[in-house]
Amino acid sequence: MKRITFGIGIFGILFAVCCNSLAFADETPNYSSRVYPGTDGRLLYTADSQGNTIPDFSHAGYMGGGQAIPYVGAKDTLWPVAGDNSPHIQAAIDRISKRAPDSDGFRGAVLLKHGYYKLHSQLKISAGGVVLRGEGQGESGTVLVGCGVFEGSSSRNKPKLIIVSGESSWDVDESSSVSITDSFVPVGATSFHVDDAGAFKPGDTVLVRRHGNQAWINELGMNLENDDWRWDPFSIQYDRIITAVDANTITVDVPLACAIEKHWGGGDMVKYSDPGRITNVGIENLRGVSEFDQTVRTTRHGNIDRHPYHGEEYYADENHYWDFITFNNAKNIWLRNVTAKHFAGSLVTLEQGTKWATVQDCESIDPVSLRWGGRRFTYALKGQLALVQRCVSDKGRHSFVLLDYQACGPNVFLDCRATQAFSSSEPHYKYVTGALYDNVMAPLTARFWKDISIGWSGANIVFWNCEGQYLIQKPPTAQNYAFGHVGIHATVFNTQFQDLTQDDGSIESWDRHVDPKSLYLKQLKDRLGEDAVRAIGW
Repeated sequence: MKRITFGIGIFGILFAVCCNSLAFADETPNYSSRVYPGTDGRLLYTADSQGNTIPDFSHAGYMGGGQAIPYVGAKDTLWPVAGDNSPHIQAAIDRISKRAPDSDGFRGAVLLKHGYYKLHSQLKISAGGVVLRGEGQGESGTVLVGCGVFEGSSSRNKPKLIIVSGESSWDVDESSSVSITDSFVPVGATSFHVDDAGAFKPGDTVLVRRHGNQAWINELGMNLENDDWRWDPFSIQYDRIITAVDANTITVDVPLACAIEKHWGGGDMVKYSDPGRITNVGIENLRGVSEFDQTVRTTRHGNIDRHPYHGEEYYADENHYWDFITFNNAKNIWLRNVTAKHFAGSLVTLEQGTKWATVQDCESIDPVSLRWGGRRFTYALKGQLALVQRCVSDKGRHSFVLLDYQACGPNVFLDCRATQAFSSSEPHYKYVTGALYDNVMAPLTARFWKDISIGWSGANIVFWNCEGQYLIQKPPTAQNYAFGHVGIHATVFNTQFQDLTQDDGSIESWDRHVDPKSLYLKQLKDRLGEDAVRAIGW
């Protein structure tokens, strides 16, 4: 049976060698009961008793998945200068930002020639169609060095070296709101009924809002006495485009990742516009380094039980650049061939206002921070429809992580690897929905956190042919899944917050991988064909 190969980026050979375990031990197909090929080779999806199915995750990624990241020609070229390079790089970004976009929506790239660029202030991209490109992510390539001391830096006050952001995300027209009339809209659905579809048409951008009432909070067990831990009712907002209107039946472009249930609060749909959200922005082929105080060291590992690195001294300064790159209020964006070194928080954070993003062939090494709460969230997703593929995190904590209920799927981590991890990769904090971990080698969890506001961290999460220690539990009113997972079903991370009395999630084919090898790639092939799979580097 054909093995997954890793054909682009500097990690291609490394992954091919290290991930031989993704190949099957024999040639006998091993299919799950929920997703399997039909007689025509296309995947079939078995619904549960309520009609819920595994969603189609293939819409995640730049341009909605299956589109190659473009090469954008350089319109400005810079070499490093002595001292602070921030002003002349920012000036070049600003010059490109004022150019008129071409027919494809691109203004041009700023090319940073190889060398070391000391940066004493943050770089900002606030216009669409702008690309920041270097000449390599290695030490002899283009190296951006974040300099400076930030007194009082912490996980709540995070200095960022590069910010890509438009002015706003959604401009919601509340007057257009219509109620969803179905008593139950299942996970994986793309169609539902509303009370009046007369004002809607194909092409409209909408938020499909799944409301959670107090009864639902009570059912989840998050009606806690502690004010800091208790959940209040909230709504999950799925960013969608209408593809068809038939009487009062609405069809949208991407499946929903959480059931909409009338007795738990129901749902509605509302139009939005997003003139403040920028598009077609990329950062590529460079390296970021955060300078830090090497005299600040510790051997403490927080409250991690029986930590394997107990007693090891490490750098623990936190008064330096926390995050390398942050995207917000942007869609159709990418980050590729980027290395981050010594950052305390993330290589990249995709904030709530992001949509259709690809992060690929990136590596985070040697983070510098304490090794406990709120730190080392290496690839942090808070938006929608993101694909993170062929990425590495070394010495991270929550390396491949989704944060908060606004990180509503589909979101995908594909063929990623965490080494020397100090905690698990996971949906983290307050009901993330619809994430796929596909062929990920890392400690993984989708679980309940007791006696803390995180609570049920994720719902309708799928682990597919992953490897490593894991813990997957079933939230009330939803499910989490592990298919073909090779590893021990347990965890030693954050054990003081564990509740092993909760039901396990749905686990199939424990310790033997299933077919197809990659759920995301097979779903993409079914939807758009083999050319779409090749377009994203497979």
